[in-house]
Amino acid sequence: MSLVSWAVPIAAQWMPKLSSRVLASSGYTRDVDAFGDGAFEVWNEATAERQDRAWRPLVAEALERGRPRADIEALRSALHACGDTLESVLEVGCGGGYLSELVDAWYPDSRYVGIDISEAMIANARRHFPGRDFRTASAYDLPFDDDEMELVLDGVALIHMPDWKRALAEYARVAKGRIVLHGLTLTDEAATTRFGKYAYGQPTLEFVFGRTEFEQTCEQLGLVRELSLPGLEYDLRRYIGIPSVSESWVLHVEAPARDAS
Repeated sequence: MSLVSWAVPIAAQWMPKLSSRVLASSGYTRDVDAFGDGAFEVWNEATAERQDRAWRPLVAEALERGRPRADIEALRSALHACGDTLESVLEVGCGGGYLSELVDAWYPDSRYVGIDISEAMIANARRHFPGRDFRTASAYDLPFDDDEMELVLDGVALIHMPDWKRALAEYARVAKGRIVLHGLTLTDEAATTRFGKYAYGQPTLEFVFGRTEFEQTCEQLGLVRELSLPGLEYDLRRYIGIPSVSESWVLHVEAPARDAS
């Protein structure tokens, strides 16, 4: 183990206020009440700016220099598994719109729409990409008709949603073809567990999904997994005692789901 890989988890856990200004993630704890009432708010402008500064170079590295990070490579493989062309793509949790650059490069003729619950994130997206369609909206109530979008892409958003089953049901309702869940955090050794951390300096709620429960929920919603791909190493054992992995899934919408159970 390198000195950096050894030191980062310690800094993230024991100096969360300091490390939150430097690291994308820090201060992991299962004691979500420790953050205080109302701590887990929609990401603000400062958080949006920090995320933007972190992600725009990663996208440039992938597109301009052909060196995609492992999670971006997983996303490319997942999307290409859905076909050589895509009529329309809805990205839920689009943040500052950086993944729209990848979608545009890989599927230049597709209709792209990005939504995020954070107005600060959408403002960044509109500033960087004024010609694209970005909207402030909730994953729990997507402003789209049944089967309106060929593909629904979850851009590492589902792991932050308390009512994630309702969001999945909305994805199934809106998608007429496939759903790509990018950056799922899964464990084979525990039930679905919530925890808190600092994400780009702001308290954030997050979930690690028990694999069995997650698979059963997909099955109940008529979602059939076609492919799973490994992403970045994301083992929560060192932070909250639960071993985990990060994966991207391609799901086929086999049957309409109209109820978020």
